[in-house]
Amino acid sequence: MNEFWQSTEGQRLRAAQQTDEAELQSWLADQPGVLVYDHGGHAPAQWRGEVDGYNFAFRVRDTEWDIEIGLRPSRRFRRVVDGTNDDGTTRYRLDEIIEGGIIATGTTSAAGYSADLRERAAFIVTTIRNHLRCKRVDEVGRLVAERSAELNQRLS
Repeated sequence: MNEFWQSTEGQRLRAAQQTDEAELQSWLADQPGVLVYDHGGHAPAQWRGEVDGYNFAFRVRDTEWDIEIGLRPSRRFRRVVDGTNDDGTTRYRLDEIIEGGIIATGTTSAAGYSADLRERAAFIVTTIRNHLRCKRVDEVGRLVAERSAELNQRLS
């Protein structure tokens, strides 16, 4: 594998990845309220961060993705490989499963979804902000309905 990265094709791929990452970081620097803690992987590809104070996880498996917000410990654990013991046996550890509420799901053919890191980040941020906006509108609508019911009760 090391030979590949030293080849012309490997160096070209690495340079393209570095350019994509630089463009993502430049875009993120201009996005108030947006932090990406980490991103990467292939099966599944994962992103973690914050949008406007809400932590999120974005995952892509094959051609399907989902976004969770409000991540918190689940009190459930999974066993994961943690290396090799001195005697050659596999060492494991327990990791707590962190999960939140799924706010959006879709496929990689969705409008705005892209393999480009900057465009994918914009897609994630837009999807989360649209969800939060709709949530606020629903909350305002609920408050208006409650106040209207109170006023109607007082007037009758």
